[in-house]
Amino acid sequence: MEIEVTSPFPFEALPRVWRWIEPFKEKLSDDFSPKDESSFLAFMAKKWQQQKTWAVRGDGELGGLIQFERLTPWLGTAHFLLKPEFQRKGLSIKAARIAAAAIFENEGVGKLTFNPFAGNLAIGSLLINLGSKREGTLQGHTTRDGKPIDMWLYGLTKEAFQGKVENAWTHR
Repeated sequence: MEIEVTSPFPFEALPRVWRWIEPFKEKLSDDFSPKDESSFLAFMAKKWQQQKTWAVRGDGELGGLIQFERLTPWLGTAHFLLKPEFQRKGLSIKAARIAAAAIFENEGVGKLTFNPFAGNLAIGSLLINLGSKREGTLQGHTTRDGKPIDMWLYGLTKEAFQGKVENAWTHR
């Protein structure tokens, strides 16, 4: 499958993202996350102008959203939301590598941070594959169903990412 990652993601296509994540949104949500499509769209609209976004297409079909937000001049965060079929076809890591390369080359940050919910092994695997390291656990960081839940903290430096990409290409 041919992959294309372009910026920006079309805002009007955000309802598709809600449909993509519905089957697994419990892995992405806490008590404070949007509960329906309209609140999801309102949540996304609030921060849309503060983020850089990419659309992920496989063989021309839109199937992913990647978001980047600068936190400081040195640090940023990114989120990867892809439809399950794209994840199963291995497009997640390819798209994440393309976006991470663009972020490090064009946005001037030296590090990306990620905070998935503890136990989300799919995103953990993706982050490790990019070159990230799990830096810790944020214990009881938020709540789900009224109960405290942990989040994991991952970090990806520009140097670690570039080393991982160079190693990936030399081993092929």
